[in-house]
Order: sequence, then structure tokens, then C-alpha cells
Amino acid sequence: MRPAPGGLPAGGAPRPPEAAPYRRPGFWQRLRSGNPSEGQLAWLLLLPALLTLALVMLYPVATVLWQSLHLERLNQPQRGTPFVGLDNFVRMLWGRGDMAWSLERLWVWRALLLAALLPLWYAVRRRALKPGLALFWTALLLLVAGWLMGYHPAEGTRWGDPRFWNSFSITLLLIAVTVSGAFLVGLPLALLANVRHPLKWLVRLGLLLPWAMPRVFSGLAFAWLFQSDYGVVNDLLGRLGVNDLLRAVLPAQWIGERGVFWLARDVPAIVAVSVAIVWKTSSFVGLILLAGLQSIDESLYEAARIDGANAWQRFWRVTLPLLRPAIMVALIFRTLTAVQTFDEPFAMTGGGPGRTLETLGIYIYKTVNGLDIGYAAALAVALFFVSTLITVFYLRWIYTDD
Repeated sequence: MRPAPGGLPAGGAPRPPEAAPYRRPGFWQRLRSGNPSEGQLAWLLLLPALLTLALVMLYPVATVLWQSLHLERLNQPQRGTPFVGLDNFVRMLWGRGDMAWSLERLWVWRALLLAALLPLWYAVRRRALKPGLALFWTALLLLVAGWLMGYHPAEGTRWGDPRFWNSFSITLLLIAVTVSGAFLVGLPLALLANVRHPLKWLVRLGLLLPWAMPRVFSGLAFAWLFQSDYGVVNDLLGRLGVNDLLRAVLPAQWIGERGVFWLARDVPAIVAVSVAIVWKTSSFVGLILLAGLQSIDESLYEAARIDGANAWQRFWRVTLPLLRPAIMVALIFRTLTAVQTFDEPFAMTGGGPGRTLETLGIYIYKTVNGLDIGYAAALAVALFFVSTLITVFYLRWIYTDD
């Protein structure tokens, strides 16, 4: 086709110019123009908080991880901080030489453990068992197998650092005792504080006071209460005549003329410290459960009353199922603080008698005072791993479909 005069097409209509391809403005262009997108604005608003978290959380965690992989002893500065890899963890868990882990002595228990895990997870596959419950039983089987194996395949030795296994064991014991105790005490307190009564503010004030009290202060107060010579507990038990009964029941080395040696013997010290921790933490659990109770609609209780449900049925069928998220939150926070238990045992007994109450937190503190920074960092990483494992277990339990 021949073009028309003037360069126009044969039809005579002018050809429209080709449109330039659209280029989306970049982040800095929109920022300079003062018109960022919603996503960019969200990142800008979150940036100060992210930088703060990176500074106060990620940097310390990275520093501890770096130190755990190095030999850093302040009493030997001439050696520097050489990289040793996982040697600190090997020293903690397995040891060397006659303290080494022996497969030949453990294969029977390991075989039985594997045999028990297979039907357990087969039931999960068949949807006959919830995954959260299966995780619980798996952890329990591992704990029982570890207890039966004794953590010491060689005679008179343990897998690695005996102090680590001792502190790990007492930490697990305090978690089991104080978390369950705080829940069993905190739930009735929350129910009592939720009752409609003109004096309910007194119960709520009673919940706030232990929670607001410094942990070291409460530990020192309970150390005075459980003092064997002039403590209030032994004085009250003596006035009530309970000490005479205890003398007939308890071993002779646990009790004297004035009462039980609460802080000078192993089992009484564990009981005294557990009571102090439960008293301090049950108020925190009660406050969280009280918030959960106040979120439950009263119309559900009215409907249950109309259907003829008594008080126990309303509690079991209405309150507990709807309180489950609050219970999980309370258990998560209470368990994490129990893993890091330090203040009450240290204030009451200093980790004693002997090393009976030397928790992981106290052991890390004493290792740092011993100037072995690299090994203390490895212990801190182990503590962080235990906390993370417990948190994942709780979250998996919460978000498991019924």
C-alpha cells in the first residue's frame, strides 16, 4: 500500500504514538515523593521496633551462640578465644573417656523405646490419637527411658557433666511441681475473683500483691518463714502439735527439737522452695485466667441453667472449654519462667543444701562466676533450647484441631 501524501497511511488516519511501558515507582521514589504504599508504610512503621528487637534480642543471642563455640576463660586470657566447635556441648552431654556414651549398654532400652513409639504414631496416622497427645507420650517415653538408662552407662559416672544433669533434673522437677501447683491454686483464685460480690476487689488485690512483689524479696521472706529455729512455719506446726506427728513419720535427720530442717535437708528444701514459687506465681496464673473468665458470655451460663445443668456441669461443660486459650497462655508463660527458675532457690538456699536446688539458671550463674564464659554460654544455649521445645509443644497443643 502506498502511503498518502504527508506520510499518512492510505486510510488517511494518523497512527497513534506507541505508549511507553508502565514502570512501577520504586521504594525510594515513592518515599521521596511522600506517597509510600501501604506495605511500605507498614515496614517503615515497624522498622524502629525491628531494629530495637535486633539490638536487644538477636545480638545477645548471636553473641551467646558465638561464645558457646569458643573456648573463652577469663582466668586464662593468654589462650585467647580459640574456636572449639561443639566441644562445650560434648563436655556437657557426653563427656570423654570413661564418661563416654556407651551404645552397647543402651541398645535394649533404645529398641524398646522404638517399639513403643511405632504404635503410638501409627495411632496418630489413623487419627485415633491427637498429635499433641502423641508428643506428650513421646516425651514421657524418652524421659522414662532416660531414667531407666540412668544417664550413666559407665559405673559411677554420667554421660557428661554431672552438675548439668543434676541441674537439668531439678529444673524439670520444679517445672512439674510448680506449674501444676500454680494452676491448681490460681484457678480457684480466679473463680473467686470473678464472683459478683461487693468485696471482690479484695480478692483481686490479693492476686496483684504477690505478682507485683520482687521474686528475690519473696524468696527472702519465705527463707525467714521456713527457718528451722525461729521460723513462723515451725512455730505454727509446733503450736498445732503437728511436729510430734512429723517426728513419727519423717526420717530423724530431717527434723530436730524445734521442727523440720526446711532449708538444710534436700527433700524439705525442695518442698519449701516449691511452696514459695507456687505462692508467687499462682497469682499471675490467676490474673490470666480471670481475664479469660470475664470474656465468657453470661448468656451461655443462663442457657445451661435453663437446660438443668448444675454448678459442676456448668464449670465442666462451659467454663473449662471456653477457658482453654487462657489456660494455654498461662501455662506457656508459667512454664517458661519455671525453666529459668533462679531467684527463689538462690535467695532461700543458694542452690543448696549441697547442689539439691542448683537449677540450670543457678549453674549458669556459678559457671560465669568461675570465669568459664564459653561453657556458660553452652549451658545458656541448652536452656534456650529447652524453652523453645516447651513453647513449640504448647503451641502445637493449642492449634491442634479437635
